[in-house]
Amino acid sequence: MKNGVQVGHVAVTTAVALVLSYVLLRVWSGYGNAIPEITWFTVAVIVLIGALVLAGGWQIRSYRQRRATRMPSPQVARRTVVSAQASALVGGALAGWYGGHVGVALSNLDSDRLRQVALVGAVAAIASLGLSAVGLVVQSWCRIDDDDDDDDHRGDGDPSPA
Repeated sequence: MKNGVQVGHVAVTTAVALVLSYVLLRVWSGYGNAIPEITWFTVAVIVLIGALVLAGGWQIRSYRQRRATRMPSPQVARRTVVSAQASALVGGALAGWYGGHVGVALSNLDSDRLRQVALVGAVAAIASLGLSAVGLVVQSWCRIDDDDDDDDHRGDGDPSPA
């Protein structure tokens, strides 16, 4: 991916996961099985992952805006951009998965259990979309434009190494 993960990639991932999870959970529950529960712990983990990716990206952003004096190592920068891209795509897939839970649970809101699944599933889907948004933002913070290359701009007009 030359330009990294884009919103379209996340949207397709979300849509495919939503359709697949809805169909699979509908078939699963059609055989008399209960759909899997979603806990508040799941929501907390998704939010925590988003916060960690955001914190990692903040270091890169600070350096790029020339507020940090120490350059992050290339390994840290690479790990940050990879985790941001993974968060964007996984967040989309999780939003689809939890959205499928909500869709199936909405068919019978008379049940307390399914009402709980719908509520927690909706919150988890929103948190997952937030994770995707964080991933896309952090990825943009890590982007190196052509004019940002340190090797090409040494300040003395001579691009050759000293």
